[in-house]
Amino acid sequence: MMAADDWISPDDPLDLRKALSCFATGITIITGTTEEGARFGLTASSFQPVSLTPPLVLYSVRKGAASVGLVKGSGSFCVNVLRHEHVELAKRFAAPIADRFDGVEWYRGSLGCPVLPDAIATFECRLWTTYDGGDHEIVVGEVVKMRRAPEGNPLVFFRGEFHPIVADIPRVS
Repeated sequence: MMAADDWISPDDPLDLRKALSCFATGITIITGTTEEGARFGLTASSFQPVSLTPPLVLYSVRKGAASVGLVKGSGSFCVNVLRHEHVELAKRFAAPIADRFDGVEWYRGSLGCPVLPDAIATFECRLWTTYDGGDHEIVVGEVVKMRRAPEGNPLVFFRGEFHPIVADIPRVS
């Protein structure tokens, strides 16, 4: 159990990051296509719902990341929620490699963004707005199409590592 003297200041970014890593999050791959037709994608654990009416979701990404400008330019993005067996896929889209899609199965969604067919859920979004979020940019999208798999378990990120949830979790109807 934590005592009153266990509190520390959030001034040290490493200490803050370690504390924030105690919050388990789902893992997504955000994808998009530029106006010229080039694909882009990144692993993100910062995805969350914002509103049901209108249907809004958000993710955040480090300021200066190329994908921020690409999403703003294209006006759309796709959120692919990963399954527990997608650890290597999550690592691939987090790595600094030239073509993250090389050898990855995907198809073009209704907004032109790459869709990963084996995702546990997918949200095709039109860019709603972006906000300054300190050293990150907050990207809000309006969901225009979505799908969800009838079964499967998510991949989560906890204390700096990917963790599968392998127990069968009952489906919510």
